[in-house]
Amino acid sequence: MEPMVLEPFAATRDVHVIPTLFPVPNVGVIPMNAFVLRAAEPVLVDTGAGVLSEQFLDALSSIMRIEDLAWIWLTHEDADHTGSLERLLELAPRARVATDFFAVGRMLPARPFPLDRLRLVTPGERLPAGDRELVALRPPLFDSPATLGLLDDSSGVLFSSDAFGAPLPTAQEAAATSIADLDPGVVAAAQAAWANVDSPWVGSVDPAVFARSLDAVRRLEPTAILSSHLPPAHGQTETMLANLAAAVTTTPPPATTQAQLDVLLAGMAPAAV
Repeated sequence: MEPMVLEPFAATRDVHVIPTLFPVPNVGVIPMNAFVLRAAEPVLVDTGAGVLSEQFLDALSSIMRIEDLAWIWLTHEDADHTGSLERLLELAPRARVATDFFAVGRMLPARPFPLDRLRLVTPGERLPAGDRELVALRPPLFDSPATLGLLDDSSGVLFSSDAFGAPLPTAQEAAATSIADLDPGVVAAAQAAWANVDSPWVGSVDPAVFARSLDAVRRLEPTAILSSHLPPAHGQTETMLANLAAAVTTTPPPATTQAQLDVLLAGMAPAAV
């Protein structure tokens, strides 16, 4: 299959998901989600993958007027989270970008960034969005030191960035609108594998120290956990935390080898005429 942006769907009363499916050979299909929070000052959480920017912008415009965006919250600077940023800054001239200063610093060598439209946020800070406040926080797992998740204090929804993500075996599973529709064993194994690949330091941490990071999520009592790389999870906080706790002692999956790449390329070779 080719990477694709799917039709947006409502994850909660206040949040729409803009889902992207990205197949990875020998791994599975990775969901890549962005989110629209329908606050009085509308918020877009992340901006999709650049290679699918036109599809992403079409999907976003199907659920809101892009020019009405007030905030673009970047959970971190990776390309699958910032792909449509420049276009959105043009299409939504009043929107400001909320993110960590380190994220901007890591983007600047490769792309321009309008610092006059930047709103820096740090863990624990609250960003007003009209009828609610967004609480910045550090998720328990991350692949960038600039990562900032957020909690919507009105709905209790937690946007966890890469944390709790998982590549799933099939496109149908990756396109699910809730993890309740998936095999719990498949999700648990995939989350543990993802944790060890996306946050490879997790296998080196003291389990007791890591447990404190998980307890911080538990104390938030989120009504839903919306990961950038997993279908929405409603009312499954304890299961999700247990899956991450298991990652500390899970053997990391083997890396893709040149031999596997050769097999993949051979299968993609055009047929002889």
